[in-house]
Amino acid sequence: MKTFRDLKLLFMSRKRVITNNIKYNIASQIVGFVVGLMLFPFIVSHVGKEVYGAYLLVTTCIGYFGVLDFGVGAAIPKYIAEFTGKNDLKGAGKIINSSLFFYTIVGIFVAICLVILSFCFDRIFHISSGDVAVMRQLFWVAALASLFIWPGRTFDSVLYGLQRFDWLAISNIVATILTGISAYFIFTYHLGMVWFVALFYVFIILRCLVSYIIVRYHILKTPIPFPYFDKETSKMIFGFSFFLFFSSLLSLFIFNFDSFVIGAFASVSAVTLYSVGYSLQNGFRSINSFIIGPILPASAKLEGEQKEALQKELLFKGTKYVTMIFVPGVIITIIFAKLFINNWMGPGFEESILPAQVLIAFWIFGNTINVGASLATAKGHVKAFFKINLLNALLNVGLSLVLVRPLGILGVVLGTTIPMILIDFSLSLYQIVTIMKVSFKDFFNVAIKKNLLVYLFTIIVSVAALKVFQPANVFLTILQMGIVYSIVMLGSFYLFLSPKEREEVLFMVKF
Repeated sequence: MKTFRDLKLLFMSRKRVITNNIKYNIASQIVGFVVGLMLFPFIVSHVGKEVYGAYLLVTTCIGYFGVLDFGVGAAIPKYIAEFTGKNDLKGAGKIINSSLFFYTIVGIFVAICLVILSFCFDRIFHISSGDVAVMRQLFWVAALASLFIWPGRTFDSVLYGLQRFDWLAISNIVATILTGISAYFIFTYHLGMVWFVALFYVFIILRCLVSYIIVRYHILKTPIPFPYFDKETSKMIFGFSFFLFFSSLLSLFIFNFDSFVIGAFASVSAVTLYSVGYSLQNGFRSINSFIIGPILPASAKLEGEQKEALQKELLFKGTKYVTMIFVPGVIITIIFAKLFINNWMGPGFEESILPAQVLIAFWIFGNTINVGASLATAKGHVKAFFKINLLNALLNVGLSLVLVRPLGILGVVLGTTIPMILIDFSLSLYQIVTIMKVSFKDFFNVAIKKNLLVYLFTIIVSVAALKVFQPANVFLTILQMGIVYSIVMLGSFYLFLSPKEREEVLFMVKF
């Protein structure tokens, strides 16, 4: 029988796995961002705006086919982690086999659609006659790649469920760097965009192949028959994934609807002003996903192991540490918004400052419930959250239409933010404490209360920094914001964490 100390060490090691996975996730994203930032001007300078625009149109069309995932990419990690937690490799194998069969069908369908598009795209888009052949070949390459990449998603998702973010990060970083190197030689020797896209997809396919080898021969070591269809397993997967899928569509609808309302009732130029705030909140959404992503498979594994005490500990400590890291960044951005937007966008964007501040303020609340939402999702409670998202979307539509005429952009932003706080945050928090069988008082006292001092400290340091120095360009502004964030994190570590918590944090951040 395990002692309390053994359980504490077990939980500490699992939190260390989560924090390491977050670091792997962020490292992979940073490499992708840097390489993409360098490749963009390099490729445009060699192929021209027309050809690169054709490439963007093709990738945009491919991106829309992503909805055919139907949330299966989120269901696989949940069930793989849960079944491995139960030590049920047979059940995990059924999830892999059923998902592989589904993704293969989707890959074939997407390939057929892309081939059809290759013969009619020039009737939709204004493409110069000299670039029609290039764009058609891009569609053909993408169609062929879809036959392999869609099934390959299965094994990336399995590694996600097994919490092997190290393998995912390494393979993704290698593929990204190889793409950058190949781009240099391809465009230096004038081989063209088709060769670049072909090699780009080859590296993705090789990455998926590596994931397959790791899953098949090194971790689960389970047979993968094909074709395979199991009615009950598919019913279980889609019974979970459809609600996640529709919830994600609702989230996408909310912000896209805002743009349409502003364009229809305010002006097209106002859409650009709104996009400033949307871009900032979307950045926080991405950062939030990097941090929260590894928590879902960890939660699902705990669910499979039926370790409720550790799940509650993860809820309290996870929320405390995640919000302590994330929310100060939101507060700093709100306080620096005027200086940042003026230096980033230049004159003429003053009207976007207040809407941007209001829009990103939601993340103070949204990030607070994300660990709990991951735990609830791992337990299979997705239907209730879908209903909350639906109610949130309906209220967003109504408020945005009512407030846009008297308040313009700010009215639409308020129409989005108010339901997110009153409906999404409040009802989701109620669901979380109910599902996790904890009281709101305990959740507040352990996970939130002391962090309020961190938020106050963030406000004081941010305001003081602006009083001392206001940089004249966006790069110095970002640097100053980074310095403020570093001071807040360092100060919070020593001022607002107990010695035991500091020891715990130091243990987790080590590789």
